[in-house]
Amino acid sequence: MQDQLNAMLTEAIKSQDPYLEHPVDLSLGRDAKLYAEAGQLDSLSLVTIIADLEEAIFKSLGVRLQLANERDLAVENSPFNTFGRMIDYIEERVREALQKATEAA
Repeated sequence: MQDQLNAMLTEAIKSQDPYLEHPVDLSLGRDAKLYAEAGQLDSLSLVTIIADLEEAIFKSLGVRLQLANERDLAVENSPFNTFGRMIDYIEERVREALQKATEAA
């Protein structure tokens, strides 16, 4: 699942490149800074990426989830600080949603 989420996140990030001053550099892989003090994304780009991911996850996995709230959008200790933290956070949220759906069935 992580490879699939990795591809979805990469696509969502790259779709924001035309709207940013500089394209997002993901060459550091999991350590690439996204939404942090030295990050490459502004809050509007981050929210757009999250919305795109929520839609892609629903279309691909059939899971509806909300990936962010106001607490998560704070730069300090945000799950969106780096590519790796974001992938881990998203994977955890998807697994939780899938487990709840299985238990409800």
